Amino acid sequence: MDMEEDIEEYPNIEVDPQYVTVSSVASYVSTDSADDLDWLQTSKLTGGIIKFLFDGSTEEKSHTGYYVCVGEDASVDNVAKYITKVWKKRSPDIILSVISSFTHFRKWKNQQEVEDFQNGLIQAMNSTNMWVLTNGLDGGIAKIVGDAVRFERERRFILMSRARDPYVKLHRKEDVEELPKLTVMGIVPKLQLQCVAGMEGMHDSIISLKKTGTKEAMELNGEHSHFIIMDQNTDLKELENFRLRIEERLLTPIGRGKRYRKVKMYDPSLDAGSIPENLTMITSTCTPMVGLLIQGGPLDIDHVVDLLRRKVPVLVLQGTGLGADLIAFVYFEKIHHEGDEYESFVKTELIKRMMNCYPKDFVDNELARNQCRDKILECVNLAHQENGRFLTILDINADPTGLKNLDKYILLTLFESQGSKTGSQFQEQFQSDLKLTLHWNRPDLAESQIFEKYDWTTVKITPELFDKALLKRGREKFVEIFLERETIVLHEYVNYKKLLDLFNNLDRPDFFCQVCLEGVLAKSPGMSYPVDKDFVIGKKCDLNQLLYKLTSLEGLVSSYDLSMNSTGQFVCDKLTAERKALNALIYWSVLTFNPSLTRALWKRSDQPMVMALVISMIWHTLAIKWCSRDLDIKRQLKDSAIEFGKQAVKLLNLSYQDSCLTAIASLDEKLPELNNKTTIKLAHIARNKFFIAHKSCQKWLLQRWQGNLLIREVDYGVFRLPNWFKIYMSVFFIFPMLFWITYEIKKDPEVKTPEEDEELDIDQVDNQDMIPLKIKWKRSTKGQMKYQMREMLNYGRQNLRVPLYLQFYYLWSAPITKFYLSQLLYILYLALFSYAVIIPSCGDFYIDLVVYFWTAMIWVEIIRKTIIKRKEYKEMKIFWTVIEICLIGSFLIVIGLVRIIPKFIPFIKYTTAKFVMSLGLLYFYYRLLSVFLPISPVLGPMMISFRAMMKKDFLTWLRMFLVFMIAGGITIQATLYPNYPASEEGFVMALSRAFFGMFLTKIDDLDSNDRCENFYANQTREVCYNAAASFWKRNTSQIRFQREFAECPYRSFGGYAMVIQYLVITKLILLTLLYALFSATNAKIKQESEEIWKYQVYSIIVDFETRLRLPAPFNFISYIIMLFEFIFKKLRQCMKKCCQSSCCRKKDQVDGDSVSVIKVKDSTDYSYWKICMKKLNEEEEQDEREAARLTEQSQRIEHLVTQSKLQREFNDKMTEQMSNLERQLIACSLALEQIAHKIDTIDPQARPELETVTSLHIASRQSPYPNTKIQRFPVFDKYVNWEEPYPTYDPVLYTKPVDEYRESIQSLVDPDFIEIMQRMESSSQSQEERASLLSATGYQKPLWNLSATFVINETTNIEINRVSWITKDGLPLRYELDSSNMPINPMGRTGMRGRGKLRRWGPNHCVMLVISRWKRFLSTGQNQQNFITVDGKKVLEVAVFQKKESGELSLPSGKEYGGMSLYSAVCRKFLENIFQESDAKLDPNMTEQQMIQFFEQFVEPHPGPFTGFTSGIIYKGYMDDPCNTDNAWREAEVWNIHYHVPDNLDLKIKDKEKKWKEVSSYLRLPGNQNLIVQEAARNHGAYY
Repeated sequence: MDMEEDIEEYPNIEVDPQYVTVSSVASYVSTDSADDLDWLQTSKLTGGIIKFLFDGSTEEKSHTGYYVCVGEDASVDNVAKYITKVWKKRSPDIILSVISSFTHFRKWKNQQEVEDFQNGLIQAMNSTNMWVLTNGLDGGIAKIVGDAVRFERERRFILMSRARDPYVKLHRKEDVEELPKLTVMGIVPKLQLQCVAGMEGMHDSIISLKKTGTKEAMELNGEHSHFIIMDQNTDLKELENFRLRIEERLLTPIGRGKRYRKVKMYDPSLDAGSIPENLTMITSTCTPMVGLLIQGGPLDIDHVVDLLRRKVPVLVLQGTGLGADLIAFVYFEKIHHEGDEYESFVKTELIKRMMNCYPKDFVDNELARNQCRDKILECVNLAHQENGRFLTILDINADPTGLKNLDKYILLTLFESQGSKTGSQFQEQFQSDLKLTLHWNRPDLAESQIFEKYDWTTVKITPELFDKALLKRGREKFVEIFLERETIVLHEYVNYKKLLDLFNNLDRPDFFCQVCLEGVLAKSPGMSYPVDKDFVIGKKCDLNQLLYKLTSLEGLVSSYDLSMNSTGQFVCDKLTAERKALNALIYWSVLTFNPSLTRALWKRSDQPMVMALVISMIWHTLAIKWCSRDLDIKRQLKDSAIEFGKQAVKLLNLSYQDSCLTAIASLDEKLPELNNKTTIKLAHIARNKFFIAHKSCQKWLLQRWQGNLLIREVDYGVFRLPNWFKIYMSVFFIFPMLFWITYEIKKDPEVKTPEEDEELDIDQVDNQDMIPLKIKWKRSTKGQMKYQMREMLNYGRQNLRVPLYLQFYYLWSAPITKFYLSQLLYILYLALFSYAVIIPSCGDFYIDLVVYFWTAMIWVEIIRKTIIKRKEYKEMKIFWTVIEICLIGSFLIVIGLVRIIPKFIPFIKYTTAKFVMSLGLLYFYYRLLSVFLPISPVLGPMMISFRAMMKKDFLTWLRMFLVFMIAGGITIQATLYPNYPASEEGFVMALSRAFFGMFLTKIDDLDSNDRCENFYANQTREVCYNAAASFWKRNTSQIRFQREFAECPYRSFGGYAMVIQYLVITKLILLTLLYALFSATNAKIKQESEEIWKYQVYSIIVDFETRLRLPAPFNFISYIIMLFEFIFKKLRQCMKKCCQSSCCRKKDQVDGDSVSVIKVKDSTDYSYWKICMKKLNEEEEQDEREAARLTEQSQRIEHLVTQSKLQREFNDKMTEQMSNLERQLIACSLALEQIAHKIDTIDPQARPELETVTSLHIASRQSPYPNTKIQRFPVFDKYVNWEEPYPTYDPVLYTKPVDEYRESIQSLVDPDFIEIMQRMESSSQSQEERASLLSATGYQKPLWNLSATFVINETTNIEINRVSWITKDGLPLRYELDSSNMPINPMGRTGMRGRGKLRRWGPNHCVMLVISRWKRFLSTGQNQQNFITVDGKKVLEVAVFQKKESGELSLPSGKEYGGMSLYSAVCRKFLENIFQESDAKLDPNMTEQQMIQFFEQFVEPHPGPFTGFTSGIIYKGYMDDPCNTDNAWREAEVWNIHYHVPDNLDLKIKDKEKKWKEVSSYLRLPGNQNLIVQEAARNHGAYY
């Protein structure tokens, strides 16, 4: 099967490297003519064998493959011929072209998907002869395919190694494993391989390639069987074109063409006009090919387009990524959104996805990108062509089982691309497609894609296809389809040769060989298979013998009838011939134990209920008798037998529900094809207790139990007469028979529904009756005695219609009468027997004679019944009956010797005779339990439970008890009586003590007496040796061996221990165990005891039917009558022999002819059972749907969970994208507002004065917050005002911890009030603990809108001013507090809560300076009036500094520093930031005037009274600062210090160019400092 086997047949290729030699590859080519070798010399093809050696492998373990090198100008026809003649390949059933790129391969994340793909691919390759084409490289999808082939090859090797089994070893290797060869071809470029050096100029040589395992190396995959290597190829596109040409050539069959058997495909009754004329016609046949796209790059997309152009269907695995997902995306978009916007949207979206899939392929190459996009669109446009779909999408995410069922989707892709054919191509396509579905075991596709396609006609299949459907495992559904659609005529198909072939070509013959041939037929092991023709030919053939041993039915299969019917020479009607053929197939499937196939064939049976019983019978017999060792097979046989037995019960129940009379009548119909057995008899043979326990069977048994009697039930008001009383009165006093009993008159039964037949309902049975199923007559509604007497008289008149002698005959012949009479006489027999036993002394001789005679008559009757049962009821077991016959016969012999003969010859004790008589009486009393009690509906089930407990539990327990009884008895005897003689009496004493210890507790001998204690005083070994050297030489005269001392018990601890352990084990453990076993068995049997009892009722009825009308001892009268009848019969036969007249002979011939007529069942009977079978199938399908609903629901739930996960991931991505989009939108909106604000600042002169400005703060809303990465909550201009509702406003909370400030100012920083309040609210501490917490955090309750002095460090007083400097309408502003008692920014929202990096909650006061002067060309005192002017206005410049934290420019300002005033602070900051002097000493409590004097000192001396220096407050209020929050903000008092005359500041300012900035629109200061500077310029009339 593997490549190595082909290599072994490969001729000696190492000897001569020339094709023309006999030992070369040419010897492997057909040499029908010399011209066949010419193409080898001109083809320019070189080839040979490659041997792959892996690291650590040897030559023996290496794998080999064929290769051929194809030149650039070589013809693909020569390649095809090479494949045919050298590789010995012919066209496969299907070709699978795996399309995937090595360079664009992405490793699958889910390893389970890889395994599913490999399993699905191997399943397809094992199903049919399929070629797989790949790129042949050791990487990507080709490697995954190679690994799958390697695993399968290893599995096959294991199977081949097991072929040594004698039951599996056949004539040919192909019969061991019918799996097709694994053919995987790789089409690769030679220049891209590392092994090209070894292939140069080689023809026949074996090339060994060492696999290094390097991932970067492009090597051949060693698991491929064949390689087509292209020479001189440097372009991948050229390679794809070459592969496409090879695939196009392989579409045309190569090698010897396929031949199809001519079959009449159309129904003869259909005329030509019934064939549709619009079906597609094709002119040539091609090899089916399917492309499989997995992932894929741009070249693979080109490959898909080329295949679709050539109308080769392609299967796309969506979910693998890259090209497959791109094509699937466009395909579904076209289906769901095709319209005007489809193309524009798809093209745009497709380009985006292409760039994500191939980021490196289309860099700076838009032309190639657009071409690839157009190819994808063309793939989708070519998906539907000529009423066929050539592009199939398999979403592996939506269908988790899709990869496992890859074979299904491959076939589905192929079939959906095919159009219906007519004419000469119809038969070929039909057989080819059906063969594929049969090999791939896809009945669903066969029904949906083939039969429904040709539903306009009746098609026929070839016998070969039906053979494969029967012989291949798992093809039962095909058999159902073939039989349901009547694609084959069974009586033409089945003959003795076909039946023999079916037995000899079994897929798994081990069961048939081991169980049937060797087990049942006792054939020789290993030599009985395959069977010869004698197995099926003849009535006494082995097949019929086999079936007879399993069913007790003869001649079930007639090879003569089957063969004659198959040739058209019918020996019966066609319906019967078809039924016989179907039954033969059913027997074949049953004997080979194929339950699924048996069920498929059984569903088509005309007698489903009967055949179900026969099938159940065969498997049950095999399981019980011939599968005792193989427990697994035994269990499977039992389960299958039970299943078919239940099917028979279901059919009977359906028939009973439809018509109870029809169901009852069907039970008694004789079946000619089954030895004229009735259905209920077959059920009894099959031991189907549930079938016989059915209502209809019980009613039938009731009728049979009563014979032709109908016992009337009359209500007398107070009491009711039982049936046994009526029977006894009618038998002994003939007159009551006229009133209580009538007789059944045979008439044609009328079909009644169960509702109309209520009087026959089993639920109306009286438990007091001896049989629970009684036909009850309707009771009278009137209770008057006069009315009852009149009714009885009318009842008697009706009985007069039956002759009196027939009434007596019916009465005494009914089984119920025989039962009551036998019961009565048997009770009298037991009473007489008991009296005979209890008579004292030797008893009464005459009574003994009567008992002896009565017993003998019982014995004779039992023998006669047993003989009749053996002849007429072979299925009944008679083993125990034979034992009973032997026991009673032995008793008669013994009782005659010990009780009768001693009357004349006394030779035995009368006590012995008494004992023997007692044993016999005991047996006959016990016999009453099994003969008469089982018929009772109450005692019968109890007897079943009793029998089960005795057979199973008690015997098991008794074996266990014997171990403890013997061990305990011997040890107790030896311990208590150490000197008791080892005699028979001693052993009896020991064992009897142990046995009776179960019931009696003997412990009086545990304590000894004085005499015995004195005896056991001396126990030395000398005493023992003095008495006796050994047991056999003991001195009996010694006192130690005298009986009086031997019976002395010995008191010891050992005696107590032995007795106590024995009593504990037996009384506490073993008895409890026995009770538990009985309880468990009773609970188990109780559920089935009623069904078992109903099943045994049949045997009881048969037993009394076979009895004589007169019970023992009066049955001798019947024997006398039978003797006279026998004599009369013999005399009549003698008279017939003496009569030699021709008239007599003619009359006999006529009589003989009349007897030979056989009644055949009407076809309507079979139609009725077909209807029942159809109902049963519908019910089972409904049950299967209900059972599968949970599985489907779980699968759907799993699918929904998977989809929900994917949807959740998609939603998360969408949410993230929406959030990003929202953030971007907010950022854009904020940016637009900032741009708008910037635009407003372009023309500063258009602004209003600073005092009237009410614009929104801007810098206070900027993100991120200074010196952090915290983003503020976005606040647009419209939402800044607190009065504007902002429901979604959720500001960020940030308060800089106190310990992050400089240590010198940490005491001046407010604590985090919000955190403290939250800790207070969440804490369950006491008031004192809360106070300590507040003191530890330095918390002091703030006084909002007030100025107060606080004591810090117990020495420093600090004034904290929390009054706002903001004015509104000329009045001071009082800011509001929020819900947490924190101040609210009066200028509006900022997007951040908390204190931020500011030091105070609420207003943070500071003094800011605008130090300005006129800008001059030269700032010297010599030229003081050289001002710079713009538009006639002087230019103002101000002093600024650059912040170290942010790098932005800012005006100098001073904040609160504890003991230093704001004016001192601003002067200090001026010195630090402008002059860069950090060690200057200033008055910490400077006032406004002192601050003015501080800056006035920098004025240069100048003439005139004017000082050249002015100062004043230009603004006091809110500062738009980036550090502001909703709860803390800056407020400033801005002073303008202006130098009208030259100053000496430049002398102290370092980097003065950076400190002085011109006031213009280009000046950028934070917040509203620009407005403040521009206000100063406006006050001075400067340019700005």
